[in-house]
Amino acid sequence: MTNNEPFLSGFPTQICGSIRRRLQDVLSARRRDLADSSIATYALQFSHILPAEFLHGLSVSKRIRQYCNVVVFWAWIAQIFETNASLSKAVSLVQAWCDDAGLPVPNKDTGSFSRGRGRLPLKFLTAVNSRINDHLNTRIQPEDTYQGHIIKSIDGSSMSLDDTEENQSEYPQPSSQGNGCGFPVMGIMGVLNHAHGGWEDFVEGEQSAHDAPIYRKLLHCFHPGDILCGDRAFCTYELMSTLDEQQVHTLMRLHQARHRVLDWRRGKKIDNHQRLVVWKKPSQKPSGSPLTSEEWAALPDEMEVRLIRFYFEDRDGKKRRMVLATTLTDHEKYDWQDLAAIYAQRWDIELRLRDIKTTLKMDHLRVKTPETARKSLRMALIAYNLIKSGCQEAAHSIGKDLRLMSFKGALDTIVSNTARYLRRQRHVNKIREIWTSTIGMIAEKVINFRPFRREPRAQKKRPKNFSYLTVPRAEYKESPHRGKSRALA
Repeated sequence: MTNNEPFLSGFPTQICGSIRRRLQDVLSARRRDLADSSIATYALQFSHILPAEFLHGLSVSKRIRQYCNVVVFWAWIAQIFETNASLSKAVSLVQAWCDDAGLPVPNKDTGSFSRGRGRLPLKFLTAVNSRINDHLNTRIQPEDTYQGHIIKSIDGSSMSLDDTEENQSEYPQPSSQGNGCGFPVMGIMGVLNHAHGGWEDFVEGEQSAHDAPIYRKLLHCFHPGDILCGDRAFCTYELMSTLDEQQVHTLMRLHQARHRVLDWRRGKKIDNHQRLVVWKKPSQKPSGSPLTSEEWAALPDEMEVRLIRFYFEDRDGKKRRMVLATTLTDHEKYDWQDLAAIYAQRWDIELRLRDIKTTLKMDHLRVKTPETARKSLRMALIAYNLIKSGCQEAAHSIGKDLRLMSFKGALDTIVSNTARYLRRQRHVNKIREIWTSTIGMIAEKVINFRPFRREPRAQKKRPKNFSYLTVPRAEYKESPHRGKSRALA
């Protein structure tokens, strides 16, 4: 016989009510509200990396109805995924999301969205990028490393900005261009993690600035056991000794100044390709060094370096000699041919810069202030790493090398699958199922490895026959003949 009478039923529910159940209901309602407020379909697509609770915890504009930090962030991400689309395109996306979610639809004015981008703090973007990097790092597998060492590369590039007084004052245009005839250029430098293919961080500066004061802002990207690859500009006693003290190994191409005076007979011979030499600290601090006198004096007086010499073929097919300098001095543990192959992977950083500047069309940032330019650079970094998270998962699912996964193919697949997330805010299993299907599609976008294929840097299609702007636009006069133009004398 079943007894349905509650046990100790005489106690009042106001005192002994189900507090646990009520707290669970409150938390569930809060999660539903946060999920519903993440109106962008991209928010659902990457909810396993950037959940709504995390982003709303970073937001400092929660009371703003339409263009709060979270909405602006996902609209900006969509803008970059759409190959650096216009502000009008981003506003149209927000209008579509709001209308589909039954929320008030903002007007077509792009000024509100632009001001929303200005309110987005850099701390918000820095925290988001750190979380994405943690997601990528936790999924690194042993085959993605070299004997347990994570390989990273460093290199610099540049991006042009809109021609405004604010941009010109902080990031001036090249001196070879006349006033009113060029664009401000922002120099950038980044660290690429070859183990997961994502960028660790980016810093910016003037294009004409020396690399030394800039790369010191990236020292936080390196951890004990990492191997840093760099070109000749980074092969300095200062950088290599600084990283060696942090137990970070370096693998650089020998600086041209040392290469000119290189005497291969000096040092301890290992074999015909390797020698151990001792570098002594320069007697004077270099003029471009950002170190203080005390910091320079604290550097070790000497450092043991292993030199590796071998021959390679350049782009023209000519045989040339290359000399590498590394702090991996154990020649029995680290074979010189392996190190030469690792340095050859440094070229991947040039390809990854191309992915951002050419594929995402971020080579020119349509911004009016340097602050927005810095935020745009950070957003490009976040968007790139989100795409690489899909490439990493797809590569591991089929057992392929991460470098063979097509970045453009992954971008197209992610953008094409966003419509599948409409009205799926509360369907957790369906969201996971769609993402698994997306990863399967990305896994099919494998780049064919063609080692002996020649791809010269030349264009078949001719450019339009326009003259260059050699004077300010207001002083320029076009000639009516055959589309030619000329400047006023």
